[in-house]
Amino acid sequence: MQSSKYYGFAGALALFCGVAQAASAPSSVSPAAPSAALAARLADFDGWAARRMGAQRIPGVTVGFSQGDVEWVKGYGYADLENRVPATARSSYRLASVTKPMTAVAILQLVEQGKIDLDAPVQTYVPYFPVKPFPVTVRQLLGHLGGIDAYRNSQVEQHFKEHKDTRQSIAVFEQFDLIAEPGTRFRYTSYGYNLLGAVIEAASGESYGGYMRRHVWGPLGMDATVMDDPDAVIAHRVRGYRLAGKELKNSEFVDISSRFSAGGTRASVPDMLAFGRGVHDGKILSPASVAAMVQPMATRAGRLTNYGMGWEILPTGGRYAIAHSGQQPETVTYLYSFPSRKLTLAVASNLERVNPEAFVQRLFEVVTGEPWQLNTYIADAGAQRAYQVAQGLFEEGRAYAERTQEAYADAAATREAFTHINQQALAPDARAARAYIEAARHPAGGRVFLAAGASMAGALRESGVDLNIYSRGGALAFARDYIRLSQGAAAGTMPRFDPAFEQAIVALAASWDRTAAIAWPAAPASASIPALDKQLRTAFRGQRAYPDFVPELLELAQASAARGEADAALAASRLAVELYPLSDRAHALHGLTLLRAGKTEDATAALRVSLARDPLGAASPAALNLEAYRLKGSGAVAQGMAVLQAAASLHPRDANLHDSLAEFYVEQGLRPQAVEAYRQALQLDPRYPGAVGARAAILRLGGETKALAP
Repeated sequence: MQSSKYYGFAGALALFCGVAQAASAPSSVSPAAPSAALAARLADFDGWAARRMGAQRIPGVTVGFSQGDVEWVKGYGYADLENRVPATARSSYRLASVTKPMTAVAILQLVEQGKIDLDAPVQTYVPYFPVKPFPVTVRQLLGHLGGIDAYRNSQVEQHFKEHKDTRQSIAVFEQFDLIAEPGTRFRYTSYGYNLLGAVIEAASGESYGGYMRRHVWGPLGMDATVMDDPDAVIAHRVRGYRLAGKELKNSEFVDISSRFSAGGTRASVPDMLAFGRGVHDGKILSPASVAAMVQPMATRAGRLTNYGMGWEILPTGGRYAIAHSGQQPETVTYLYSFPSRKLTLAVASNLERVNPEAFVQRLFEVVTGEPWQLNTYIADAGAQRAYQVAQGLFEEGRAYAERTQEAYADAAATREAFTHINQQALAPDARAARAYIEAARHPAGGRVFLAAGASMAGALRESGVDLNIYSRGGALAFARDYIRLSQGAAAGTMPRFDPAFEQAIVALAASWDRTAAIAWPAAPASASIPALDKQLRTAFRGQRAYPDFVPELLELAQASAARGEADAALAASRLAVELYPLSDRAHALHGLTLLRAGKTEDATAALRVSLARDPLGAASPAALNLEAYRLKGSGAVAQGMAVLQAAASLHPRDANLHDSLAEFYVEQGLRPQAVEAYRQALQLDPRYPGAVGARAAILRLGGETKALAP
């Protein structure tokens, strides 16, 4: 079963083919133009966008940013291929789940007016919603913690053709059992946000669309934002496309009114930017409401969900950031905001399943001159834990310092965090240390990375260090500079790390200083792989820390595969493994490239190595499942099926992988195999998220009804 949400790196593992038709539309600049230097860098972005669209056969994209009084938006390619209508700044795209933060804003407005109680059961406002074994509150719905399920029968629920009003939209899922007691499990679900739309209507006395126009979109000047309606004449509406093999096809028609407050809107990129700007400027919510909205929620067991109220929240390169992605038939979207920097970036495309995050990342680098994320490889297995600790401290600590000038914790709490890290994160038992490091971000683990990292950032800032330098120096420079500062302080005045940790970080930082400036060549050709191999081997020889170019090697493998150069693609993936033998992503890239070349046995072996490197990484069930759907979305159904078959052999107890395999069998017309795969999924877990849809599919495919009950 496919996830209903877009996720980052795993999706980038898809190896797309083809060449896009691209045309550039005039830019829209408002209210102030970029400086001459930035305008020159933006001209270079044009070339990158054209190459990216060509590699992934993207018909149209609109992308832009706003910072302070500067705004820049530009369309590339076509909003309508048949009529050769260029994509522009005014192009109107389906927003998909980027609707969710807008719905969250409306809820919090009504909370401020005293019309909604966040901790009231949803039936307070939507009395027709059936009472469940546990109360489901508005707050829990905002954070996807309400126990509300997502799509159970995707073949039906994601393909509605008829218009649905609010009551009909709620009826789609109202009889679903809760998947867990509210507050105990994060489950990303559009249905929970549909319930929030019904809450808005009941509390305000207005339709959802009417309320949004009057109180959210209108006040922010979002004049192009509307409820999507197939019957309405919507200015600059783009047409959506999908890939079927190497051929672009029109998207399936789906009436998305059933997702009204979760993903039922349409807007332009300038309107997306206006929304992000309006949130961090406090134009439509009080500071207290904004602060509550951007706090990541946690389960009752103390695990962060990385989701607040309508926003994904996770430090990005040590920066404070909020974001939301969206995907549905006809569209993919991404909205990314750095509130402390007054910087918002947005992208929308009319090709399904493409990775929109790459456009945001590249534009961020052009605008700020900073790398989006420093990818650092640690060649010393014994020093990897030290680096992981430094990375956790940097991400949490610098992001907190960017968000606020206030100290995070008192001295006692900070010292306790340092003590915990020294005693547990650096313990000789590697497995226990790894588990502790993973838990150190969460409330159940005391949020020690946040407490210690914020203290480190505060101390460095007080000593006169500009924390912006760590956009290029990264975690190693951040930790190294704190270590030096603490070593020079009077005894007992600053918390100290274990001496072995300090020595490891200083050595890694010295190695990183020697290699960090090594850059990936611009647009290397597959013919240059031997020269690239020699250059990087020479530069990295004997070093303990150096740049991780696995993402770039992935793109090189993609480009080679797109040109039908299978040997070159394999050469790129082999180079990834040889340069980065401890990287799960490198082995996953090699495994997937081998799989594409038909070398199934070698591919499975490479994926097993990746899984051993990181069980939750690029060869995890979720990552491989997403990779398969990316391939399917690009038209490579058979290749996606091969990925799922390899994934099922690696993870034979994962019900969802068998469910996904069944969907692919259906796509290929292999009905008996599909029925058997659905049965295997149900035997493994009769209550897995897609179980209801699996039972319906078995009946639809002519399978036996016996033993199908949960």
